[in-house]
Amino acid sequence: MNSQINTPWKKAISAEAHKGYQLHVMMEDDEKLYLDLTPLITKREAFWRLKNFRYFSKVAIDPLGGLCWPGGEDISPSRIPHYAA
Repeated sequence: MNSQINTPWKKAISAEAHKGYQLHVMMEDDEKLYLDLTPLITKREAFWRLKNFRYFSKVAIDPLGGLCWPGGEDISPSRIPHYAA
């Protein structure tokens, strides 16, 4: 999704799931981030659904440039770099 909403933070524009709780994320400034969500998924009960790769691979970009999943799990745009490997 390419959001037309202007924000003061960098937005993700695409995300691709990989095995091992990894995401490849492209930011709006063409920066490529490789995220390791293992700590988030294994330590935070709210993210239990992401342990299933079929579900994990349904990652999408929300209108504000964050990562989201169908069940409501999300990572805000400002937290995306925190998980960069």
